[in-house]
Amino acid sequence: MTEKSEKQQRWNQRYQEKTISEKPPAYVLSCNQNFLTKKGTALDLACGLGANALFLANNGYQVTAIDYADEALKQLSGYAQDHGLSIKTQNIDLEKLSLDIGFYDVVVVSYYLQRDLFPFIFNSLKPGGILFYQTYSGQCIDGNGPENPAFRLRQGELLSLCAEHSILYYREDGDCCIGQDCFNGEAMIVAKRE
Repeated sequence: MTEKSEKQQRWNQRYQEKTISEKPPAYVLSCNQNFLTKKGTALDLACGLGANALFLANNGYQVTAIDYADEALKQLSGYAQDHGLSIKTQNIDLEKLSLDIGFYDVVVVSYYLQRDLFPFIFNSLKPGGILFYQTYSGQCIDGNGPENPAFRLRQGELLSLCAEHSILYYREDGDCCIGQDCFNGEAMIVAKRE
């Protein structure tokens, strides 16, 4: 067995302190579930404890959940097995990821940003497949998300990363949105592969 990298150990530590609960899926997925069919293949990329994967599996999808933290995947796999959900987990360093071309009906990514993955994500979708994506943008507000701007989208960047595809939904809250439905410092999109 190979020794775990320092990065993987940090992620595992994070998930050893958490457990799967009834955490809701990403807002971009739950508020746009009307774009889902009731069956098909789905990918939850950088899944963590798998709230998106669980949501998709409960909606009839055969889900592949990928993350670098094997601790999170172990919890998710056990939960899926105990509840009879169709979720296959894969422990992969996302910086070395390769995806099957034209395989998924749905891909969900929440709170993970690796800009060079966007072409591979879209290529992994079947024609007409849907990407649900939500992550941090702009500046760090109230300590939410990464402080390093390299891990945050620039204003309008998510639109440009998905520009070759049909935009079904887009939202980017700056730092002055007020109310309980605000996502200050976040951007989200639903895009259909052309």
